[in-house]
Amino acid sequence: MTSTVPVPNSATQAPVPARKKGNFFANLPVRHKIAAALGYMTLPFLGLGITQTMGYYQTYQQSQERLDIASLYMPMQDLQKNLRYIRGSAPKEIDGRYVTAIQDNMNALSTSPAVENNAELQEMFAGLKEKVDVVLATSRNNAATATELSEQINAVLEQELGPMFSRAAATGNLFATTSGGEHSTSDLTLLSSQILPVALPESGQYIVQSLQVLDQVQAKGGVASEAQRVKIASLLERGEASIKDISARADTMFEEFPEVKATLKPSYDKMLTELNNSYQLVRTEVLQKPRTNLTSAQVLKRLNPILESQYGAFSLTTQQLRDAYSKEHETARRNLLNLLLGLVLAAITLFVLVRLLVNAINRPLQQLTQAASALSRGQFGVRVPVNTSDELGTLATTFNVAAAQLEANERRVEAERVEQERLQNNIGQFLDVTMDIAEGDLTKRGTVTEDVLGNVVDSINLMTEELGYVLGNVQKASSSVTSGSQAMLATTSQIQEGTAMTAAEAQRVAEQVQELTNSVRQMAEQAQASADAARQALLASQQGQEAVTGTLDGMQNIRREVQGVAKSIKGLGDRSLEIQEIVDTISGIARQTNLLALNATIEAAGAGEAGGRFSIVADEVRKLADNSAAATGRIAALIQNIQAEIQDVVVNVEESTREVEQGYRVAGSAGERLRQIGELTQQSAQLAENISSATQQQVQGIQQMGDAVQQIAQIAQRSEASVEQGRAAADQLQRLADQLNASLARFRLPS
Repeated sequence: MTSTVPVPNSATQAPVPARKKGNFFANLPVRHKIAAALGYMTLPFLGLGITQTMGYYQTYQQSQERLDIASLYMPMQDLQKNLRYIRGSAPKEIDGRYVTAIQDNMNALSTSPAVENNAELQEMFAGLKEKVDVVLATSRNNAATATELSEQINAVLEQELGPMFSRAAATGNLFATTSGGEHSTSDLTLLSSQILPVALPESGQYIVQSLQVLDQVQAKGGVASEAQRVKIASLLERGEASIKDISARADTMFEEFPEVKATLKPSYDKMLTELNNSYQLVRTEVLQKPRTNLTSAQVLKRLNPILESQYGAFSLTTQQLRDAYSKEHETARRNLLNLLLGLVLAAITLFVLVRLLVNAINRPLQQLTQAASALSRGQFGVRVPVNTSDELGTLATTFNVAAAQLEANERRVEAERVEQERLQNNIGQFLDVTMDIAEGDLTKRGTVTEDVLGNVVDSINLMTEELGYVLGNVQKASSSVTSGSQAMLATTSQIQEGTAMTAAEAQRVAEQVQELTNSVRQMAEQAQASADAARQALLASQQGQEAVTGTLDGMQNIRREVQGVAKSIKGLGDRSLEIQEIVDTISGIARQTNLLALNATIEAAGAGEAGGRFSIVADEVRKLADNSAAATGRIAALIQNIQAEIQDVVVNVEESTREVEQGYRVAGSAGERLRQIGELTQQSAQLAENISSATQQQVQGIQQMGDAVQQIAQIAQRSEASVEQGRAAADQLQRLADQLNASLARFRLPS
């Protein structure tokens, strides 16, 4: 506090010596000298701040440029995809949607900040636009063939669009080692700018060139020549090499940065699978089949949809790259803002410090100057307040001592009494504060005075502040320990339940493994029984084969006997025919005899008595002839019946002969089947033996698994005991934390 300096009486004023003139710096006020010195000392820090700010701003600009380049890849890859959609098709077959999409892609590229702000990319875009316009004009005019349009599109992809990917990456310095969030962006940049933009169109180009050869094959009847096969095989091998390059580069990235594997690997697997399938389709149709009916239009119709999976993976890769540079850009922006804010705060702090320092030096000097002037005028009661312990404080103290020596003794005693009362009052106030602090109210602070008690009060205030801070940290730590112990109790409870369930499940699995062991052992026994049954079946089939062989021999004998019987019956039929002829002869003789007897009777009747006895004889002869004719008729009827029966017997014997022949063939076929059954039975017996052996091995493996499950159950039981101990420790820790919170509750801490 600055004391009021009384105006001295002019009568007592001492003569003042005249001031000497000095240089400019010597004539400056003290506050200006201090400000100039501090400003000169802060010049290096100011230059360092400006340099740092420029560096951070340059980093911010570079991150913005990289983000613009990464954003440029999205319309570029869409343009590449749409151009590939129409490649291989005749202009009249192109869908107008792809033409519109290509125009939209070119408009997006023309308005991209990366192209607008980079002269080299503008030049490359101009060349790209010129060739794309040619492609669009060709597709609208329908004046070119599919091959000519494909060549124009290949020129765009290879000469303009592909190099633009890598050149954009080089322009934006994307290959520099940067951190894109959690992983380096170098592999993503390589895939997005050099691998995928080149390998994907190349793989499609080889397919399109193969389809051009396929059209030539179809023009010659669908049969490829050796030269055409060699050319297609070469194109397919080159395309498959590009696919392998993509796969190898992606696998390397996934191994080095597994955090992107979950996002990118499914799309890459789908893309690579569909690419391999497309090459396999062409290989199967053209190289493996002797004749193909597949046309290039059919292949394009089947292969164009897989472009979505290719550029789906490409888009995800580019999106990952863009996200990485977006994070980098946000980090650079935040660092720049933090630096600017820090510089502003530093400037404000420096201004305040300079202001305080100037006031701390200039104000005591002014007070000393005014007090010295008053003392020179005879006002010996003037005093200069002492607020520092530096040279100014020493000077002020010395001035006050000199002034005090000029005071009268009575005034010195009075001053000492007033000082003692004031000190006593300060001590009383400080004791009240210390009592409140002792009762736990750490928000109380003592008043720092300029006397000897001020240092003590200041030290006590500092100690109280530190104690409050420490106790606040202790309360926070105690709360953290309490919540942590509670969470640990909950976690240990869950772990305990999990270990109990693990032990129970392990016991249940062990029982199921035992049941499985018994089932597999029974299956082994059944397999052994099956092997025994198969061996018995083999023996039975062998015996059956022997019986069939005997049957064949018997049937062969029967066939020979039946054939002999058939010959005998046929001979009997021939004899019956001879007997029929004899009977016919006898019948004719009987008729002749009857006729002769009739003639003799007529002649005897004409002879009178002389021919009477001859008539009797002729009559008897006629009767005998009649009887012979009647007997002959009966014999003929019998012979006809016998012939009919012999004919039936012959037919039956021939039928029996055929049946015997058929039975012989059936028996021979049965013997062959029995032989085959014997071989199959032998194989079945061998397989049953193998199954029995494998089942025994499975029994051993399952028993080992059962032992492992038992060990798991034992480990789970031991883990349950350990978890119980951890739960007890967490419970004890929570009780200690509660006791500590209760002990700290009596303190009142500053907010």
